[in-house]
Amino acid sequence: MIPGGVRSFVRSAVHFIPPSAWPPLCGLFVFVLSLWAQPGALVGSFYDDGVYVTLAKALAEGQGYRNIHLPGSPASIHYPVLYPAALSLLWRLWPSFPANVVLFQLFDAATLGAGAWLIARGTTRWPLSAPARYAAMLFGFLAFPLLTMIGVRFSEPLFLVLLLSAVAIVDRPAVSLRGAALAGVLAGLAVLTRSIGVSVVGGIVIALWVRGERPAALVSLGVAVVVAAPWFLWVARHAHEVDPRMAANYGTYATEAGQAGLCTLIPAFDLRNQSPMARLAIPSLPFGLWYPLALLLMAFVAWGAVLVWQVASALVLSLALYTAIVGVWPYVPDRFMWILTPLVALFLAAAFAAAWRRGRVLRGLTMVLVVALVAGFARRNVESLSGRVFTQTAEQASLPIRWLAPAIEHGSPPDAVIATEAEAGIYLYSGRRVVLNSPFRWHGRDVQNLPPDSIVRFYCDAGVTHIALFAAEGGAAPVVALLEARNDSSVTQLFRLANGPALYRFRCPR
Repeated sequence: MIPGGVRSFVRSAVHFIPPSAWPPLCGLFVFVLSLWAQPGALVGSFYDDGVYVTLAKALAEGQGYRNIHLPGSPASIHYPVLYPAALSLLWRLWPSFPANVVLFQLFDAATLGAGAWLIARGTTRWPLSAPARYAAMLFGFLAFPLLTMIGVRFSEPLFLVLLLSAVAIVDRPAVSLRGAALAGVLAGLAVLTRSIGVSVVGGIVIALWVRGERPAALVSLGVAVVVAAPWFLWVARHAHEVDPRMAANYGTYATEAGQAGLCTLIPAFDLRNQSPMARLAIPSLPFGLWYPLALLLMAFVAWGAVLVWQVASALVLSLALYTAIVGVWPYVPDRFMWILTPLVALFLAAAFAAAWRRGRVLRGLTMVLVVALVAGFARRNVESLSGRVFTQTAEQASLPIRWLAPAIEHGSPPDAVIATEAEAGIYLYSGRRVVLNSPFRWHGRDVQNLPPDSIVRFYCDAGVTHIALFAAEGGAAPVVALLEARNDSSVTQLFRLANGPALYRFRCPR
């Protein structure tokens, strides 16, 4: 169900513009929206974005797929190669960082716009009127967490395009073997973009199999395996190069899962922590009210997926597998789910449309959810969009890099090794080799830092010459406190802001 004023406006626009023009217009709108959403933040404020750009630099400069910001430049085995490879082509066109970041912004905005075009074109057979479809897409793409994410150099927009392209082929009424092969190529490329792309491979293969198109299913699977196999061979060959003490950041997902253990499964059933969409949509309420509303919302989304199953089985299966994987791995799920916001909005719209036609009870439940969405999602979104508040997360997160990088560049020799947070970002803006200043291991969904004396040994082994702190507390602050208590000049303060970033010279204790 859509508010009357919005529904009337969208209906008038839909009838005024030819149907064939709407998908490209949607893509253009999202492209422009994505450019408008770019913050004034530095690369590296969200960690992964800094690593992606560093890997792009390595590829563009002919240094191979290696973590050139780390001592010894070990091979990269954590981040699949396709997105950094795409950025590396742009880096070659404009090899001047950070000026070339504008090319990366254009690329990410273009891929998200292409995703919007694919969604608009691929949902024409869904049981939804055109006004409802485009209104749901509008709400989904305007969700402020998605706008926050598109302002950062993440691989999700490229992944979304590959996912949508693969399932669009398979969800056609009939799939030729050539089409199945192409879908397999796209699904394999999704794996090369994000490891969770295995969900796309599983989704298209299972969809073809259950429809009785067994040869096409086998072709898709075989081609996807061939496309993705070189990455897994690379990982197997180079996994030993990563220092085990940095494996939680730079190791394989298998290593991280082994550290986390089965403890990740139980929190997956906690909707308050594990349902980003429910936390985005439902207003803050006492537990006894919030939880039933969250369950009702998720039930409607699931129902919407069932309603479109006949025309979008590959999409539904891929997203189901994707969500299941996100639910059980140790990372906070929010970032990984925001890219799906427009599709979730469409599932919800399909359920609302069906419920409105099926009697008073379902109409009443629909109205309850609409009120909750207005009080929760709409209110939060208006507050965020009106003052571009969604940009502040990245901008504030990059402040320590903005303060520390110049101090490091001018206060350390070119061969210095800095123990720091957001190490790839510090490398990009200071030119110094880096290591993480607080190595940790996964324990369930929580992290456990190594003991301070073990971290000191890690610093000595890595050749650390300086320690950077982003804040007075947290990070490597306990390590610095331990060294300062020794009174043997193991650390010497070089730079400090009140209760903020600090830089120390480090000497390995005797």
